[in-house]
Amino acid sequence: MDWIVGLLLLVVGMIIGFFISKFFVERKFAEQASKQNENTVKEIMAQNATDHISQTRDIVTNLQSRCDDLVAQLDAYENVLIASQTDDTEKLTYFGEQATVYIRHQQAKQKRKSETPEFQPRDFSGERTGLFTDAKNKQVVDEK
Repeated sequence: MDWIVGLLLLVVGMIIGFFISKFFVERKFAEQASKQNENTVKEIMAQNATDHISQTRDIVTNLQSRCDDLVAQLDAYENVLIASQTDDTEKLTYFGEQATVYIRHQQAKQKRKSETPEFQPRDFSGERTGLFTDAKNKQVVDEK
């Protein structure tokens, strides 16, 4: 009978040991799986970071080239403005110097003086009005 109790204790110990070892092995595999998942996540994040950095560098170089192009265009525009300011004294005249001076003085002399009319013009009247009638009251008088 002693040996049956010993044999039963041995069987019960083996069953308990089996479940305990199964528990520890599963926990060990779970830890390894979580570490492996963490490592894959870190690798993916590192790869994404390098891709992001390379894209950012491409964007920055593209932006710098556009800024350089803009600076070149601004310099060219500034040079055109400077050249146009220096060309004001060297313009070719269409009529010549004497005719240009005469035309400028004539334009300055022909200023119109507006007078206030004594009455308002008739709108939509049955009689003749406007350009095709004899104008009795002039509203604009040319000064000479």
